[in-house]
Amino acid sequence: MYIESMKTQPIDYNKLYAQARKLFFDTRQSYNLLDRKTESLAYLIALETGLRVSDLLKLKYNEINFNNEIGKYLFTTSIKKTKNSHTGIISNELYNYIQSFKETVKKEFGFNSEYIFYNYKTNNIYTRQWLHKRFRLLAENLGFENAGVHSIRKASAIKVLDSTGSLSIAQYHLTHKRATTTDKDLGVTQASTLEQLSKVF
Repeated sequence: MYIESMKTQPIDYNKLYAQARKLFFDTRQSYNLLDRKTESLAYLIALETGLRVSDLLKLKYNEINFNNEIGKYLFTTSIKKTKNSHTGIISNELYNYIQSFKETVKKEFGFNSEYIFYNYKTNNIYTRQWLHKRFRLLAENLGFENAGVHSIRKASAIKVLDSTGSLSIAQYHLTHKRATTTDKDLGVTQASTLEQLSKVF
């Protein structure tokens, strides 16, 4: 199976989610408060969306909107690798974290960039290198072996696969090209896939 053939090892989804949530609300000053919130929010969004780091860091606030039919927040963003747009689910809880983060940023800097992961000190989006470095430290603290940021993506895919039992939905979640041309015989449409994902997150 594709997931098992990847080089980095998958990690414990729930363990990382719990730690990232804890860090998000941590107010200790040992590490820059906003950087810590940014880092932990990146993990939370990566876990729920399954996005590659390059796409994750370019996610915009206005790409997340509530869908009345599903009763969840959807994000629609452009995927660099496939050059297609992709729509996925984030939980209502995570949306509230994003809004809280947005308010924290505005209090500190007086405005919000359109990008969620914008570094207001450098006036650029946070870099992949920054997230890779931060995750290596966290992974070591949590006892994850052979783990990189791609491990978060794998953990997200495994959660979807375990929850739905559908490889096609997991492929869609990971924005694989095969998912956009998934066997029509299987009846996997974007609408049915999003409905299934709304039960996961």
